[in-house]
Amino acid sequence: MKKFFALFFLSLLSIQLYGQKLDFEPPLLYEYYYSPSDSIQGVFQLTFQINYENLSFIKNEDVYSSKIRVTLELRDSSSGNILRSNQNKEISVSTFEETQRKNKSCQGLLTLNLSKNKYYTTITLTDLQVNKEIAIPGFSIDLSTLQPKAFVVLSGGSGNYYLANKRRTIPFSPEIYSYVYYPGGLPGVSASNQNDSLCLKFQSQTDSLVFCSTVNSTNSFLLEEDSLGVFLSPSINSPQKYFLFKDISLKLPEGKFKILENEKVRSSLEVKWWDKPHSLLNYEISLKALSLIEPKYVIDSLRELSGNFGYKYFYRYWQKYDPTPGTVYNELMVEFYSRADYAQKTFANFSTPDGILSDRGRVFIQFGQPSGMERTTSVNGKNMEIWFYKERNKTYYFVDNAGNGGYQLVKDK
Repeated sequence: MKKFFALFFLSLLSIQLYGQKLDFEPPLLYEYYYSPSDSIQGVFQLTFQINYENLSFIKNEDVYSSKIRVTLELRDSSSGNILRSNQNKEISVSTFEETQRKNKSCQGLLTLNLSKNKYYTTITLTDLQVNKEIAIPGFSIDLSTLQPKAFVVLSGGSGNYYLANKRRTIPFSPEIYSYVYYPGGLPGVSASNQNDSLCLKFQSQTDSLVFCSTVNSTNSFLLEEDSLGVFLSPSINSPQKYFLFKDISLKLPEGKFKILENEKVRSSLEVKWWDKPHSLLNYEISLKALSLIEPKYVIDSLRELSGNFGYKYFYRYWQKYDPTPGTVYNELMVEFYSRADYAQKTFANFSTPDGILSDRGRVFIQFGQPSGMERTTSVNGKNMEIWFYKERNKTYYFVDNAGNGGYQLVKDK
């Protein structure tokens, strides 16, 4: 068992991941914030994000380009006045593959000075390449009832904290996110009577984690934008204490969390595993893949559990093989089940419907993508595959004796 994980971890460094995206996002994601300047007015800011795969690109010589406009309109419910802000964006990339990337996006920021009234808001995305408008579902806001402000952020190389919110959702991934929170604007709360320390509880159905922080500043934030994205900028015009809860994503597992301050729900956050391997969605398939490397009594003990708690103990089992034990994201487990996905899809056949249990699937899951492969025929005229692992100095020979795609391991050396 230890030998398997040693070999498996070495191949982790070079193997391609095969997990697939399971969820679909709307074309435009947005978050909005309100920073009161005084008792009457404040600054309303809306950030937006559009993944490259949701943009239309036109090729001109060696460049792929896209042009869009995002328009924000707010109708004051008391006066009927309409306030408007818009921003044009132009994106250029050098390859077609970049236009399809799910982890690249266009970001922007729209700002309006607003009184503390009720508004109905609409957002329109315009593709300037084809002059096509897409209306994003609107929403109502009441700026007279202020809520605690919170930002999920990534620390950039410039020292700025860049906004990472996706409708109160962050990815379950190796990236490290922090949580910026200040209770300014709560009824009856002012900068002078806030404490200098604060603890927040992140509560899900199966987990409860508490993060504590001391006050960082007496200034609140406004948002600014540079070439790297939208970031937090301290505002001297709005004195409110804020708290930085650093690196919360190191401890937060996948799930939906309510965020509580003094046992009162203040906000919410979902940690979503966008590219979760399919084989981890079905507990029985997860155990079936694990049975390739673990004895029967281990699998039987895990099979006795079910539901969310079954998965919880299953993930706890994998912790002992986590190459980064200080985080909840287990790179070794992700790689193992990404390989299981590929094996299940690629090596299933009539004789072995479960590709993970086929001979090729077993070898692939254990050692990853071969450094080379040759298709030929055996001495009996049967189809044969030869897999080479140069870094291990190993070669595996698979022969399709029955002619149904069920390649069997006949020799390794």
